Amino acid sequence: MSEFSDGMVDDGVDEVIDRCLHLDAPQSFFMYAGAGSGKTRSLVEALGKLRRRERDRLVYRGQRIAVITYTNAARDEILRRIEFDPLIDVSTIHSFAWRLIQGFDDEIRAWLKASIAESMAELQDKMQRARGINKTFLKNRADFERKEKRLNALDDMVSFHYSPSGTELKRGSLTHQEVIGMAGAFLRMAPLRDVLVDLYPVVLIDESQDTHADVMEALLAVQAHAGDRFVIGLLGDTMQRIYMQGIEKLEAVVPQDWARPAKVMNHRSRERIVRLVNTIRAEVDDQRQRARQDKPGGDARLFITGYGAAKSLELEEEVAHRMAEVTGDAEWGLGSQHRKTLVLEHRMASRRLGFDEVFGPLYETETLKTSLLDGVLGPINFLVDDVLPIVEAGLSGDDFALVDCIRTRSPLFDGKALAQRADQLAAIRAAGEGARRLTELMRDHDPVLKEVIAGLRDSAFLEVPQALLLALNAGDPDDEARADGDRVAQELYAWRRVMTAPFSQVRAMALYARGLSPFDTHQGVKGLEFPRVLVVISDNEANGFTFSYDKVLGVKAVDRDAEKEAGGGDSQRAQTRRLLYVTCSRAEESLAIVIYADDPAAVRAEAIRKKWFTDDEIVLL
Repeated sequence: MSEFSDGMVDDGVDEVIDRCLHLDAPQSFFMYAGAGSGKTRSLVEALGKLRRRERDRLVYRGQRIAVITYTNAARDEILRRIEFDPLIDVSTIHSFAWRLIQGFDDEIRAWLKASIAESMAELQDKMQRARGINKTFLKNRADFERKEKRLNALDDMVSFHYSPSGTELKRGSLTHQEVIGMAGAFLRMAPLRDVLVDLYPVVLIDESQDTHADVMEALLAVQAHAGDRFVIGLLGDTMQRIYMQGIEKLEAVVPQDWARPAKVMNHRSRERIVRLVNTIRAEVDDQRQRARQDKPGGDARLFITGYGAAKSLELEEEVAHRMAEVTGDAEWGLGSQHRKTLVLEHRMASRRLGFDEVFGPLYETETLKTSLLDGVLGPINFLVDDVLPIVEAGLSGDDFALVDCIRTRSPLFDGKALAQRADQLAAIRAAGEGARRLTELMRDHDPVLKEVIAGLRDSAFLEVPQALLLALNAGDPDDEARADGDRVAQELYAWRRVMTAPFSQVRAMALYARGLSPFDTHQGVKGLEFPRVLVVISDNEANGFTFSYDKVLGVKAVDRDAEKEAGGGDSQRAQTRRLLYVTCSRAEESLAIVIYADDPAAVRAEAIRKKWFTDDEIVLL
């Protein structure tokens, strides 16, 4: 009976959303959906009712329902749940933005000219104020020259292109940020504003608190312009805003006449964990969640140490064994695969999982880092998405899977290319022979990447990215030859270092990127859940500037942060508090937090003062 009652608590929220989506009298809404509240279920149910009720009208008018998701994984999950109904257009914000602006080539060219000219003026000003020809000056000059070359070539561009995966780089390609910026600018004006309303009378945005501000502000402006025939539905939780591109204080920007349904149930976590995340949140707002009556108990523990990161793996394993004793759950102590370990940033994971020789050089190179973290760095996607599946299929002995991998990835199987060749059978055999050599190279040893790339270059059955070919031809990295002020030289140096890494590290990184690893980042698990969660906090090892757990935990002064928050602004402390909320709320059954701190006693005292943990839930290691 209790389970049935818990399931009905938030039924009123779904009813409000359904009323908002009646197209005869539409109303935009902002739904608060905290951790584990069943946000995706509500979204899918709303889509089900909407498409059944409005299908004929939408099909007659040539309209669709747009759903914007934050990740490809979320997109795929929603598509699966709606059975791939073509009436629903589900896409990430970048893909959605590109579909809106694609083909507006003259407008794109004009926007780029203004944007690049503005950026060049800023660089020119920096160079004029520079004190001599130093490293920063050389970098700015290289960037200026690159932008100037691009600006001069714009008039010769017949059309522009964009690849959401980042793998399709060709003349006229646009960056992710450019696509977002243009969509935000164009949506504020006719004709794109009216095109959007005519094509998509309903736009539902998942994880709205993290959706790019440029696009979100433009969509709000469109709704204000055509609210009688255009509905926006925002779903999310402002406490889970952990990426800075979203609108700050979104709840204050949303118009007052919008509906604001709020879900209060947490169907994911046991009562102790729900109580902890409610206490963390209490410093920010008055939103509270209820645990299910059939999920009492649960365990949360705080482990604090002053040790450095050198012994981190041993220490974290010790914590896991202690959690097995505390909880009576033996799986805690059966190895990292039986729990989810959340580290503060990807570099910490790469060191723990053994793929730092591939990840590290790229992460340390400023011009490659963003694309790497966004998952759109073409050469890495080539290794992970093209080379690795062929290797795994070949080593598995599954000939059918191997042929399918080759057919979908090798340019030798391209229909147009084959049609133009007299020796089609020879091309197909060449692809098969190239795959065989690649598999044999992997069968008996773990080759370094330069061996793999050299073999791919010689067999030509895959199209190797230019960056990898240049690094291969340049040979081993030479620290003395590295030109610090030159972007091209820095990137080449990074790829040359990557080429010396064993191929097995590509597989380790792929497992991590796909979420199959026992490790992930604090930011990367938003929307996911796990029975056992180990949160690792180490500001010194993360070496970042966006977050500071020391401020949240009372180790560092927060005068400036408190001043910012009092004035209604965001702060490093507030951002970190939200991140802690996200990580703790991933746990279903039990949670352990390990903190590496300069002053363990101060952290312990603050955790007790905030009432996050009781004295007997804290262990000083």
